[in-house]
Amino acid sequence: MTGHRLARLSLRIDGMYCVAVGIVVATIAPTAPGSLSLSPLLVAAIGVATILWGGYVWFAGGARALRVHARAIMIANIVASAALAATGILASTAVLSLAAGVLAIDVAAFAVSQGWALYRPPHQNRMPTTDTEA
Repeated sequence: MTGHRLARLSLRIDGMYCVAVGIVVATIAPTAPGSLSLSPLLVAAIGVATILWGGYVWFAGGARALRVHARAIMIANIVASAALAATGILASTAVLSLAAGVLAIDVAAFAVSQGWALYRPPHQNRMPTTDTEA
């Protein structure tokens, strides 16, 4: 698989994953305050932001400037993975700690796949610069 195809596939799956996680987070917002010590409005806002981010990631998978978007999303995934890992370490409950840790690993895996797509050997990494080359 070329770097171009891998980047598109990774971004599309990452986008769908973000939307699904955002829907789950927004849905549990009314019941989350007791276990998370956060306001339901904040939890819902995090869910909605994750859904919007997922939409951007999905559409970035079809963008002309694929390399630019894949690099920016990879960096955002690295930062998000580190934040989730820190949340898991500092979590007050075992369930929250486990959930944050699992999400950190998932997000890191997307960053690795996007990095792999960007840094494939040159003969395998020809990413088109226009939609007509795709």
